[in-house]
Amino acid sequence: MTRLTICIPTRNRQSYAMDAVRHMLASKREDFEILVADNSDDAAPLAEFVAERNDSRLRLLPPESKPLSMQDNWERMPQHARGEWLSIIGDDDYLDPELCEALRVTSERVPNADAFTWGRSYFVWPEVRPNREITRIPTGSHLIHMEKKELMKKMFFWVDAKDRPACPFGIYHGALKKELLDRIRDAFSNRYFEHPNADYDSICKTVMMADMCIYWERPLSVFGACKASNTAGLRDPNVGLERLKTVRGENEGGLEAEDFPFPIELGITASVGHTMEWFKQRYGIELNGWEEGFIKACAGDCESQNDRTRFEAKKAGYAAAIKEWRGAQALKQFNPTYKYRPDVPKFMGHAEGHLNFDMGIGNAQTAAEFYNLLDGMLFPVRLLQSRLAD
Repeated sequence: MTRLTICIPTRNRQSYAMDAVRHMLASKREDFEILVADNSDDAAPLAEFVAERNDSRLRLLPPESKPLSMQDNWERMPQHARGEWLSIIGDDDYLDPELCEALRVTSERVPNADAFTWGRSYFVWPEVRPNREITRIPTGSHLIHMEKKELMKKMFFWVDAKDRPACPFGIYHGALKKELLDRIRDAFSNRYFEHPNADYDSICKTVMMADMCIYWERPLSVFGACKASNTAGLRDPNVGLERLKTVRGENEGGLEAEDFPFPIELGITASVGHTMEWFKQRYGIELNGWEEGFIKACAGDCESQNDRTRFEAKKAGYAAAIKEWRGAQALKQFNPTYKYRPDVPKFMGHAEGHLNFDMGIGNAQTAAEFYNLLDGMLFPVRLLQSRLAD
């Protein structure tokens, strides 16, 4: 039985996808497959790579006659997947095939679980990390049932949000049962993914449709950020504008919700806000009382900046949008402060259930190499069954 399909959509970043695949195929597990959806201009590199590997666990969807938008490239993967569960990662990310073991144990303990996710870990590839950086990983190993009511608050009411909703359930760096994905498709316009911000499109729909959401504190994947990634745009505003221009060209508009005057160019909070408003408008979902949480997240987006000029520009942009959106009275809830202190060393060590350490540890050069380092630090996946034994 194929328990898990790991989906990797890629466009003109074949070398990154190949690195992730090589490391995943080193696993001795036979209950997973890797499905690469190639959207590149040149089909040859990945086609040759897959042929050379000659591994039945690896399959390729070749490029179509013309380049697809990101959500359209994602859209074609579930229908070709053989796994009971599906997960999508970026080509510069990494996912441990031992996720299969976590899914097996979870399914035994919670048979109706249909959405599963795990703790977050992040790796900035050395090519876009000129200076020393501190990363942070959770060190717990509890399996936790997340109540749907609480997830709705976190997602749609921005409860506990810093600069984006604190709700990790979706297909991107999460795992959804194929049966749940098909219900999502049937409920929402006969598509798995609609909005160009496909990962948050997925989270919205997962929170609405999932029956049982299980969270494991231990990281099982790495969010990578290479020089060609959209994530790199969060670190460099000029790169961000270039990436956004590309997305607009692929979608001929369709990014913004109506009557939501927050330019997407402002940052991650504005971008996610448009995705969620678009989703609610499209499906007639009316909610009240979420505005304050969103405004606080706008402040959090400002406070994440380590450059005073960028901070002030974001602050002014969000303030103008908030005033136009909800009036001057709403600005009383918007109080960002510039917090970056280059003279104060960043904390390293264990605190609040997280380990903070130098991202350059072990001289890892790729997301897969970085995960291998983390894997040696954290609770062994293979012991999950015995830990939960009655």
